[in-house]
Amino acid sequence: MSEARKLEPILTKVSDEEIKAIMDEASEALEKGVDDETYFAILKRAPILPEQADIIKKFYADGLQSMIEDGVNFSKVVEAYGEEWFTE
Repeated sequence: MSEARKLEPILTKVSDEEIKAIMDEASEALEKGVDDETYFAILKRAPILPEQADIIKKFYADGLQSMIEDGVNFSKVVEAYGEEWFTE
């Protein structure tokens, strides 16, 4: 029986300029009418805001695990709260 592999959070640092470029690309994709999956794949390349991540983690039972499984980038969360945020 194979054991499920534990996913690790994505911590790739993204500069403010890169975030702007990602948001511009997402806006252009919306204007072109891309499907939701494509649109959200673009958005996920930008880090989640620390406050957003904290709310999802606190108010949804599986919020942290769901964000990790969805491939959310936590680099800004770690900058704001430290890596201990994942275990608090």
